[in-house]
Amino acid sequence: MSGYDQSDDRDTAIRFLVEAALKSVADKRRTESPKTKDDWIDRLCEEIMSESETSHHAVISSLMATGVSSDEVLGDYVPAVARRIGELWVQDKATFVQVTIGAARLQALFQNRTDLPRGTWLDRTVPLGQSLLMILPAVEDHTLGAFAAADQFRRHGLWVRMAIRLSNAELLHVVEEGRFSMLGISMATYKSVENVKEIIKNLKSGLERCPPIVVGGKYVADSDGVEILTGADLAVRSAREAIEACGLASVAKSLAVDSLT
Repeated sequence: MSGYDQSDDRDTAIRFLVEAALKSVADKRRTESPKTKDDWIDRLCEEIMSESETSHHAVISSLMATGVSSDEVLGDYVPAVARRIGELWVQDKATFVQVTIGAARLQALFQNRTDLPRGTWLDRTVPLGQSLLMILPAVEDHTLGAFAAADQFRRHGLWVRMAIRLSNAELLHVVEEGRFSMLGISMATYKSVENVKEIIKNLKSGLERCPPIVVGGKYVADSDGVEILTGADLAVRSAREAIEACGLASVAKSLAVDSLT
């Protein structure tokens, strides 16, 4: 029996035992209902990056069965999951594929709520007759924050349109044709600064009357003086802050969850 090494069999057996044990723990965890909000966020984060295409929907259904509303899921839990996925990526605990799948599924939750395909205008009723154009710069790869912010503004009673990666000429035309009470620009990373600066300069120089331009998003939340860097009128960290600063009315003054993630 020359060349045969029994240690190979032992290593294989040990590996199978470890994998079986880990699978058993994971299966048991999935059958147990999360106890706290953080537990729910962890579970949703895990399933939204999993190989299953539907398991995250089951988690959301179970969460809502506990009394959590769809608005809370989209306004609170989804942004928290997005942040958790980002942390896992930075800590090298999630692969590029997992992060990509997770981000796409999170964004789909917002898109499916409007029953419209990606990249289209997202219009709703106008309870207060006020409208907002949410602008996503061409250099931004992260669109989830913009969709989350738009949903928060809608919950406050504003009619929101999405302008996704439009050229300066196209954007200028859209603003000229619309009657917007505010222009919002989503900034997820520092790489947006120069692009946003150019967008704002184009709008202010090309429009006879330019609505207030507000910047928000993860980069704004983590930085100071963004309005000075970009030329925006305001840099805000929540939908409520933007609405109040621009003197607009809100149908959700008592809303507790309204961050621009």
